[in-house]
Amino acid sequence: MGRAMRVVVVGGRRVGKTAILRQVACFEDITSKKYEPTIDDTFQVLLEEADRPREILIFHDTGGLADHGPAELKRPYLQVADAFVLVYSVADHESFNRMDLLKKFIEKQFGKDRKEVPIVALGNMRDVPNRRVDSDFAYSWAARERVKLFEVSAKDRNSLVDFVQYLGQRHFHPIKESKFSLSKKLKSEKSNAAILMDF
Repeated sequence: MGRAMRVVVVGGRRVGKTAILRQVACFEDITSKKYEPTIDDTFQVLLEEADRPREILIFHDTGGLADHGPAELKRPYLQVADAFVLVYSVADHESFNRMDLLKKFIEKQFGKDRKEVPIVALGNMRDVPNRRVDSDFAYSWAARERVKLFEVSAKDRNSLVDFVQYLGQRHFHPIKESKFSLSKKLKSEKSNAAILMDF
């Protein structure tokens, strides 16, 4: 069968979570269809590469968060997640704020183990003219919060490829970090040794 990764996709209502997943998994653009709230759904994306076993990303599409109240996830999602994708609309600043609250909730649940469960943020609707969340603002937030951010459009499948590849690469083919760091400054030590030179 292959290896599987479970990705929980969360965000506010009407930010395009399902539209993104339908485009990625089914090659279907539903952005012009009537909005129907999602309760819970699952999508699978198969990653195939020569000389590698099959790798499957299982996306859990969650219902949209309410506009007010706590930004929390059900415990079963927290238990199965290998990664989280937090979605907001670049045309709705409040959806960005809700996404930020979700990120904080997830970090609180995982504590120090958070680095083992990656969080990716998707700024959807990058193609709309009435942008409310500035790109520079969003990317500086992502850098500060140590979150990988992609600005995407559910209408454009090509804009969605990078985040799927990033998740697969991060989970199935992680780069091992060296225990030796070149960035650490070495303390200079005084030596009592004399240098002898013979002429």
